[in-house]
Amino acid sequence: MARTRTSARNEIFEMLKEDHKRAKKAFRDFAKLDEEGDTQACEALAARTCKELQLHMRLEEDVFYPAARAGLKEEDLVEEAEVEHGSAKALIEKMQALSGDDPKFAATFTVLGEYIKHHVKEEENEMFEQLGRAKVDWEGVLEEMLAHRMELEAELGLAAEDAEDEAAADLALAARQAQGRTQAKAARRA
Repeated sequence: MARTRTSARNEIFEMLKEDHKRAKKAFRDFAKLDEEGDTQACEALAARTCKELQLHMRLEEDVFYPAARAGLKEEDLVEEAEVEHGSAKALIEKMQALSGDDPKFAATFTVLGEYIKHHVKEEENEMFEQLGRAKVDWEGVLEEMLAHRMELEAELGLAAEDAEDEAAADLALAARQAQGRTQAKAARRA
């Protein structure tokens, strides 16, 4: 079934917004883990988030922004977004050189989060708003974005991490269920 231009545009916006939500959640989760002093979990979350941000930025720069540029009244929105990406990339590079016990690790990730939140706000409130009325080949852009996302997931190792995360979550759930059954048996005996 062919997509309409509007449904393809909406699917693109939703895909990017989901990435944004996941990133914002990761920054909130990091703050909690950092407060608890869980350095190992902070390192793992920061590493994964940085990979996801790299994927998202490349997807936007390679596919979305070139299409958006043609449909925007204010082309400087794309220029600003690309400059913001440059700042985020510099912070990600810095993050990748730090270990979780470095005093600058949490501060650098926190500042990255502030940059990302600002970027997301402008993108969703200004760029998406203007593009809602733009005459763009959204069907073609969506196809290209989906294909490029799969390539980038493989390149960055995110597809494999997703499978590992899913398996780990399944194991954790099974362990909690087993523990619950054990506790229920103990309660019945008591």
